[in-house]
Amino acid sequence: MGKILLSGLISGTVAGLLLAGAFLYVQLSTDIELLDLLLNLDFISTKELHIVIQILLHLLVSVVMATILKWIYINRSKLYMPSMVMIWLIMTMLYYILSTQAEEPMELHSYIGWTLWSIFHIGYLEVLHICYEKKI
Repeated sequence: MGKILLSGLISGTVAGLLLAGAFLYVQLSTDIELLDLLLNLDFISTKELHIVIQILLHLLVSVVMATILKWIYINRSKLYMPSMVMIWLIMTMLYYILSTQAEEPMELHSYIGWTLWSIFHIGYLEVLHICYEKKI
């Protein structure tokens, strides 16, 4: 169990940081606020949280998901791909949930923002899968 937790910590942190970095690049290159959406916590707290706290919470969620997926990958391999698809669908729906829960309107460019959000989350899951195959 310790190896699964360590793997979840490492792979979840790496994949979560890569996702946040990709969204930061998009946000700095364009006016599409994907990183702001990814770190949106308006539904949890009405006060503005420091960016470091927001990133750490994002990474916490990433590590938990990576750990659960790693456990499924090892112990319930037949459920692994359906779990990946289900998590991707949930992540894709979060685009709409988080954007509607935002206190201030975000510039997301509708279909472009949704497409980038979906593609980058597929990349996030792919990074996790590569880490699992490499036994990280």
